[in-house]
Amino acid sequence: MLLISSNVHGRDEYGRLLRRTLMRYVNLTSLLIFRSVSTAVYKRFPTMDHVVEAGFMTSDERKYFENLNSPHLKYWVPVVWFGNLASKARTEGRIRESVDLQIMLNEMNRYRSWCGLLFGYDWVGIPLVYTQVVTLAVYTFFVACIIGRQFLDPKQAYAGHDLDLYIPVFTLLQFFFYAGWLKVAEQLINPFGEDDDDFETNWCIDRNLQDF
Repeated sequence: MLLISSNVHGRDEYGRLLRRTLMRYVNLTSLLIFRSVSTAVYKRFPTMDHVVEAGFMTSDERKYFENLNSPHLKYWVPVVWFGNLASKARTEGRIRESVDLQIMLNEMNRYRSWCGLLFGYDWVGIPLVYTQVVTLAVYTFFVACIIGRQFLDPKQAYAGHDLDLYIPVFTLLQFFFYAGWLKVAEQLINPFGEDDDDFETNWCIDRNLQDF
């Protein structure tokens, strides 16, 4: 936003719309990524109609977007629109120096790389067998502890088994630690969900629109 506002010149209406359109393409890129990784954002924008109604995309842009047949996520399309529009602004003299255009395109390319990295983190998730093995191991361990760590009946006078502890302190501590770590790991599996400790992706979208 700072690069666009400082490098794209023009105080007329066209210059203002040009800067707003470039920033809209940046926000649209992040929105498309958040829709694919966050259930909260997807529920807020379940279809492209909602994206258009929110002002992230025009009706004509939606037609171009949907006519592009691709089996993969098309979050990079607004990046292409950004580059074309920025090059047009350089040709029209709205961007005065080529180095300014290069700086803007390099920054947008970095932004696209970050979006792709975020999509990769969500796409290549933790294998399901890992979570199943850890969950099974934790619960099996404590089921065995319930039986294996019970004290023998002192009335039977078993040698070396006099009862001197009524509360299994260390077993309780192990349960709190292991079960707590398991719950933390379950939360980390999907950090873009709708739990209280997950990333506030909708807040990020609203914040960027407010700055915009």
